[in-house]
Parts: sequence; C-alpha cells; structure tokens
Amino acid sequence: MNLIKNEWQKLLLRKSSWIMQLVLVLMVFLMALLLFFVNKTINTSEGSGEAPRGVTQHFDASGQPISEDQYNSIAKNDSEKAKQIRTEVLSPKDSVSALKMQKKAVTDKQTKEELQRQIDYYQVYADKGKTPLESAGGPDGAQFFGSLAQEASIATILVVIIASTIVASEFSGGTIKLLLTRPYSRSQVLASKLIICIIYAVISSIVLFVSSLLFSLMLGSESYSLPLAPATGSLNAYEMALKLTGTNFVLMLTFLSIAFLFSSVVRSQALAVGVGIGALFSGNIIATFLPLAIAKYDWLKWLIFNLFQLNSMALGNEVAGGLAMWQVILTLFAYIIVILGFTFYIFKKRDVALS
Repeated sequence: MNLIKNEWQKLLLRKSSWIMQLVLVLMVFLMALLLFFVNKTINTSEGSGEAPRGVTQHFDASGQPISEDQYNSIAKNDSEKAKQIRTEVLSPKDSVSALKMQKKAVTDKQTKEELQRQIDYYQVYADKGKTPLESAGGPDGAQFFGSLAQEASIATILVVIIASTIVASEFSGGTIKLLLTRPYSRSQVLASKLIICIIYAVISSIVLFVSSLLFSLMLGSESYSLPLAPATGSLNAYEMALKLTGTNFVLMLTFLSIAFLFSSVVRSQALAVGVGIGALFSGNIIATFLPLAIAKYDWLKWLIFNLFQLNSMALGNEVAGGLAMWQVILTLFAYIIVILGFTFYIFKKRDVALS
C-alpha cells in the first residue's frame, strides 16, 4: 500500500500528467465547438437541416410494395415504368413491419442481427410516438455524447504515455537502484506502477465521459433518452456512452500493457513513448488490411490487431471473422495477461547495474 501511495504522489507531482487531462478536455471542447458552427452554417443555409428517418419503401403503380432490387431493375430497364414508382420514408411503426418481413426472408445470421437492431431502434420510437430525425449536418448533442466526442483514442494515447514512461523514467533518472533497495520485491514495485497506470486510465475515462456530456449541451438534442442510430439498436445516448467507455477501457488496458512492457525493457523515456504510441497507431492501420487476409485464413481473426476494432463493434459495426463482442473482450484479456506476465518476468530478471 505504501508503494502505491508513493507512486500516486509521484504522479501528482508530474505536471504533465494533469496537463494531459486538460488537453483531453480541450480537445472535446474544440470538437463540440467545430460541430456547433458546422450545424449552425447548415441550418442557416438549408433550414432545419433535418428530415424524417425511416425505412425507404418503393410502391408500384398499383400501390404494391416492391423490393430495392426490383426497383433498381425497373429503373435500369424501363424508365417510363420507373416514373410511376412512388418512394416514401415509412413511419417508425411501418418501418418495424417492413423490417420484420425482410428478416423473415433472410437466412444469414449477421444480416438477421443487423435487421433486429434496426427493428429495436424503430420500435422504441413507435412505442413513444416519436419520429427519428436525420440531420444533414454533424451529430447533435446526443450523438456527440454517445460517441464520446470521437476522442476515445486521445484518452488512450494519454494512458499510453503514462504507461510508457512510468518505469523508463526510473531508469533514465537513475532512481531505479534506490527504489529496489527498499524492502519490497521487484514484483511489488512493478505491480504498484501498474496499478497507478490503471487508476490513471480510470481517471481519463471519467474525464472523457463527463466532458463529452457537458460539451454536448452546446449542440442541442431532441432527447438523450431516445435511440441514437439503427446500427446500435435501442441504445440511447447514456447507454451508448457507457458501452463505449467500457469497450475503450478494455482497449486502454491492452495498449497500457503493451506500453508497460516497453517501458520495462528500454531505458529511454522518449523511446518508450515512441514505441508505445507507435504500437497504438500501427495496430489500427494493420487492422484495416486484416479482413482481406482473414477471408483466406480464418485463424488470423484471433490476432490482437483484429481485436483492436472493439470500439467499432460497440458502434454497431462487425469485426472481421464474425467474432462476438464477448469473444473479442475475453481474447484481449488473455493477451493482457500474457503480456503482463512477460513484463514481470523481464523486470525480475533485468540487470539494473547497467542503469
């Protein structure tokens, strides 16, 4: 416990650790300010800039509904007949009925799940007698808050910086020998630093959540208690923000453990930070190319780079390989345990005499 208190005091004394939190708040504010002016410009030039959202349904000359494929075929082959087709955006209640019919007609599991999320979305609006609106501009306050201001990666970078330097700074500052002369094992010393990194990750998550909520008020919203988008089903802004905070925290722990490993291996703070942030960005870049390889080699879906798409899954997207969210989270925790186990092993065996 004394070790944890000591590490916490060190963190408090480092101005950079709190300046980074101010930077996070500033980034959220600037994003809200940018969207405020974007929405204001669009609303000024195009009126409200909003239109009813619902399933688009096509009707033939006799008033019978036709599918999107049928409509495209007619539009391509018979321009005169295409002019007789009427297209309208269905109400939430009618959208639910149309989507249920589509769901019955498909057999693919993934497509069924996507349709069910859309059904859940429109069902809430139908039950409350509301009509979802689609803005021509940027996100409104509820969407801004639900996406955590699209700044989750910034919060993760801050945690990576702390984890990258917390051990390396002891080596570069020459204080590691003094630290290890105290009546604590190397594992206890390293564990105390790991706990502080996790606490900092919790603080960063809370700051991001609260600042996103506060600055979302600048943008206005019809309601924070209504579903955000068809892709995320019935989740409202609060539920979506909490879900994204949770998935991003898992990713924070993953990148934290990777950065912590390099912090324990290298002696240079600058090198540790560079490698830590490099791992974060390179991982996301590699993840964009993995789907092509996974289509050919299914086992590649378990690579850690593919699992970095966890936040994208929270927003309603699918991860390559068709993995469920619980599979991604459990696998990431397995990676975290292995990486941290390797980190503790290296630190216990490391010769500090050369520091």
